[in-house]
Amino acid sequence: MLIDLRIPVPRVKLIDLEDAVQITGHYHVHHLLGNPEFAAPEVLQGAPVSLGTDIWSLGVLTYVMLSGVSPFLDESREETCINVCRVDFSFPNEYFCDVSHAAKDFINVILQEDFRRRPTAATCLQHPWLQFHNGSYSKIPLDTSRLATFIERRKHQFDVRPVPNVKRKCVPFQQLHYLNS
Repeated sequence: MLIDLRIPVPRVKLIDLEDAVQITGHYHVHHLLGNPEFAAPEVLQGAPVSLGTDIWSLGVLTYVMLSGVSPFLDESREETCINVCRVDFSFPNEYFCDVSHAAKDFINVILQEDFRRRPTAATCLQHPWLQFHNGSYSKIPLDTSRLATFIERRKHQFDVRPVPNVKRKCVPFQQLHYLNS
């Protein structure tokens, strides 16, 4: 994360310098070398990625920042991948009791299996949760103790190895769409 201080209102920028790729066309195939917790289903399936793929990661990051836990993490990397591909997440009350419905809606809008249904960054900024309404924001501070535990766990992970056999365990969106027709 970087903070751009060259502008009147500082802007936070999320970056990933290790495997970031500028998309020159509409799509790019990206090979997963990191942790599947933040990867979109299309990355795990080896399908082309788009700007919507980054929006997915924003949804996961928002979930983690609000709750201190990962929405898709499971006992193994493979099970985590399956949870991502199935978009299998929920908002357990023990982690989200003080999180607004608007914040949970923001996450639900973003974590769409089909990248074409995910909002653009500009649309995300228009979501009611991100709008300032005359100071009507929550006065309840978020519990960050779980977030500290999440960060500590991530420090000890090695994210640079490919996840084996993930594609066989994840049914691509197009096949799911065909099966549900």
